Amino acid sequence: MTIAILGWLVAGICIIALVTLWFVISFKELSIKKKSLDTIGKQVQLHRSLCMEERGGENDAAAHMILENKLMVYRQIENDYNALIRRPMHRIPAYIMGFHPAGRK
Repeated sequence: MTIAILGWLVAGICIIALVTLWFVISFKELSIKKKSLDTIGKQVQLHRSLCMEERGGENDAAAHMILENKLMVYRQIENDYNALIRRPMHRIPAYIMGFHPAGRK
């Protein structure tokens, strides 16, 4: 009887360790990607306001080009983040920990 209890105890500890590692690794990967998405989002906002200030000026074309480049990078990171959330390994932890797909801004 004690051997069976010991076996169940070891199995329980292994399952808890596996689930904990699964969630920790998912959280690290998702938070890194979310942080980069937030950072590039702030840069897009900054360049959008600078582009509005420069509208009609001599640097209007350059400001537009920089804004378009930032938007292209933002869309790529947003697609990568959404793809990461949809992966089977990250889907359940992302839902439980509150990571939601990023929408178009």
